[in-house]
Amino acid sequence: MPTIMVMHENPDTRLSIKTLLEKNLYDVIEVESFEDFLKKIEGEKPDLILQNGLMPRNKILEIIQNKGLKVVFFIADDVDQKELSLYKNVIGFIDEPREIEKFLKEIDRFLKKSKN
Repeated sequence: MPTIMVMHENPDTRLSIKTLLEKNLYDVIEVESFEDFLKKIEGEKPDLILQNGLMPRNKILEIIQNKGLKVVFFIADDVDQKELSLYKNVIGFIDEPREIEKFLKEIDRFLKKSKN
């Protein structure tokens, strides 16, 4: 079962995404802050990381890249897709789940892409 780390500062959004993913047989590591990320990333190697743009991106991207992990950013006004695409471990961008089937298909596509 793939493991997905969900990094989002909004607790309601994070819980909704976690519930949706778990219901569809994914293991989920929930991250609520940068400090929480630092604690949880030590012993974990998720198959994919979903991150919103509000946490300190550069520090997180550096840690993720050093661990050889892949990240997908939630699309938001403060996410510069062009800039983030320059990082080799950023494999894409995704909308927060509004259309559940579309969201799950995107997750599956990104998980396949993360293995390459």
